[in-house]
Amino acid sequence: MPSVEPARPIAQFLRLVSPDRADIGVVVVFSIIVGFIALAVPIAAQVLINYVAFAALVQPLVVLGFVLLMTLALGAGVRLMMTVLVEVLQRRLFVRVVTRLADRLPRVRSKALDGARGPELVNRFFDVLTVQKVGGTLLLDGVAALLQTVIGLTVLAFYHPFLLGFSGLLLLATAFVVFVLGRRGVSTAIDESTAKYRVASVLEEIAGNLTAVKQADAHALAFRRADEAAEGYVRARRAHFAVVLRQVTSALAIQVIAGASLLTLGGYLVIRNQLTLGQLVAAELIVAGSIASFLKIAAKLGDIYDMFAAVHKLSTLLELPTERQGGELYQPGPGAARLRLAGVGYSYGDGAAPVVDSLDLTVEPGERVAIVGRYGSGKSTLVDMLFAARSPTTGRIELDGIDYRELRVTSIRQHVGVVRGVEFFEGSVEENIRLGRTGCTLDHCREALERVGLLGEVRALPQGLATRLSGTGAPLSSGQRLRLMLARALAASPRLLIVDDVIDSLDEQTAAGVLTALFDRSWDCTVVVMSHRRWIAPFVDRVITLGAPGHAHPPGLNGHAVQLPGPRPRSPLEADTR
Repeated sequence: MPSVEPARPIAQFLRLVSPDRADIGVVVVFSIIVGFIALAVPIAAQVLINYVAFAALVQPLVVLGFVLLMTLALGAGVRLMMTVLVEVLQRRLFVRVVTRLADRLPRVRSKALDGARGPELVNRFFDVLTVQKVGGTLLLDGVAALLQTVIGLTVLAFYHPFLLGFSGLLLLATAFVVFVLGRRGVSTAIDESTAKYRVASVLEEIAGNLTAVKQADAHALAFRRADEAAEGYVRARRAHFAVVLRQVTSALAIQVIAGASLLTLGGYLVIRNQLTLGQLVAAELIVAGSIASFLKIAAKLGDIYDMFAAVHKLSTLLELPTERQGGELYQPGPGAARLRLAGVGYSYGDGAAPVVDSLDLTVEPGERVAIVGRYGSGKSTLVDMLFAARSPTTGRIELDGIDYRELRVTSIRQHVGVVRGVEFFEGSVEENIRLGRTGCTLDHCREALERVGLLGEVRALPQGLATRLSGTGAPLSSGQRLRLMLARALAASPRLLIVDDVIDSLDEQTAAGVLTALFDRSWDCTVVVMSHRRWIAPFVDRVITLGAPGHAHPPGLNGHAVQLPGPRPRSPLEADTR
């Protein structure tokens, strides 16, 4: 994987926390106060040595002790307020990321997820915990340590010009360790994070394909893939640790050299009467405190790099391209919708062969149409385009004579329903049918369940419509889950309903019953069913056959009814095996 420039993750971090910049500014002000208060002990020690010890008076000692007590108490109070404020900022960050993702993910372009698995991608959300933890530590300790060091070394510079030079060299050495020796810290941390998610992806694949990995010798393949992913992580981790190790080593070297150098230089200045003994003690305390703070941050450099890597991974979610938001509201009249496709084509990527190519089709209001084609003929891609999840590469789609491109996407979906696969939320049967739609009443749910022949079976459940379903649809059977998906679409009373390969997954008796209900003429809706089996023909007005890829085939079928030879099949299964 190519290395990522550090500037981008840092910019992403600044964008992520920008809504809280006012409160972060308050934390910085508090840190400045804490930085000045941190000088209380060195200055008190200087005063004690220079005045109180030689005077041998108790009263100045008591006054000095009381002033130091009040100063340190003030510092403790400020630190407590900082802790509370940082905790509030951490909560805000978590909620902000959650709400942004909950708002953005439903609007992500389908094209942006091509070649990716949504659940595996969303695992990056958990990196917000790293940002919370490390970001809070930086605000509490990092900013305070930095300001304490700068303020302390600035005060040190006023003691003697030599100490000014010493402070400058110490700051330059610190900057060298952080910025020069750590120049690849962020990019290697991102590489490590990528390798980590690769391992998680492999393990998810194993857990999600248990039947496959239980096959003979498949266990060895699964183990080998996991081992290769783990080996890649170890390589990335080793490269990242090399950066952190050289920084920590250099920081420890600075501590040793600076401590010994200051004592030698300060002792020389005391001997030459250019520095008092109290100033020497204060300088040692200031430098010791500054270096200790720097070492504390240096020990957490790995965590800091992990935070920037976490921000980078979060940004892969927060910056996913979304669907267009413009367009006019679709305000249709009563009745079913009219659908027209004019030269519609779609290709996955530049230079790729079209999956759907120059498709012309008109579906009149209330018409029942089946689009039949083998796997890979472009049916599912066509469904995406009809649902406004993808935009045609060529041509246009019209709904009641209005170009899709002129309509707001959310407005289209209020009147166009799609049934595809099985998708459940943890909740009751009723909640899974209504999906929060305010216009969908309990009566609509019952009517939809009745249409697909599921009402009696749902009422037989322990709590009827209030029965809780898992994210996979349990305790419903696979056939019941598919029919519930149909009921969900029917309950919304769409003007155009698109069914993608769902009927093919039902048994022949259930499929016949569902098709009869789905194509009931009393229901004013245009219905387009995608299938790879031609036994559906007797139930619909027309059959459109898609060739590979996506052409109407053979000539003459596009826009015309298909009459199958022979009598109406006794069952879908018999029709399919003739």
